[in-house]
Amino acid sequence: MYRILLSFITFFTLSIVSPILQASDFESAEPELQGYGAFSQLNKDWMLLALYGKEENELSMATPHRLEIKIVTEKFSQRRFRQLWLEALAVEHGPEKMALMQTELDQFFNILQGPLKQGDALIIERNEINGLAVTNVTLNYHDLAQLSNGFLDSIVQSLIGKHPPTQVLKSGLMGNESVRHQMDLAIRFDRLEPTLPRIAEISRWGKRAMVRHNIIASKINGA
Repeated sequence: MYRILLSFITFFTLSIVSPILQASDFESAEPELQGYGAFSQLNKDWMLLALYGKEENELSMATPHRLEIKIVTEKFSQRRFRQLWLEALAVEHGPEKMALMQTELDQFFNILQGPLKQGDALIIERNEINGLAVTNVTLNYHDLAQLSNGFLDSIVQSLIGKHPPTQVLKSGLMGNESVRHQMDLAIRFDRLEPTLPRIAEISRWGKRAMVRHNIIASKINGA
């Protein structure tokens, strides 16, 4: 309940607080909630999303910093998850950029070793490791992949760019939907949480992924 209340306060006051921040405040500011959206197709909600951004200065738009995704549907197959995202990415970015992203997209989709389930929490977040900016991917609190710094931007752009999956999703993530709509999504979003057995199951996914990574690395080094 406290998380829901905090989300409401953050969302409702963002437009009031932002104009009075000083330049130094932007440099050290934490990511702010931009808005909630529902990724839907044929009147079916597949995922709920929350977008967080950082404003570098008073004149610039917020830079995407974290995209939180929670699974709504009871069972979400790997094939369906991949298909929905590839369609959104292809429509926004076109074939040339999709070809450049292919390796990272394969890494991203390959973190799934089974269907996603209701309550699963996938986070794609900008991070810094040893001075290098990267995109960190976690599922149910377990780190499963590290991708390039631009990967988050490409994913977010497919949701809020010129050709979003739906206009309602775009306007929601950008904070342009009504407060009532945003509050309804916030309540639904906060109620979706992975179970303890599911968190333990995803931990095993991470261990298996690490083994595969080490095997591939040893083969490359031995070649």
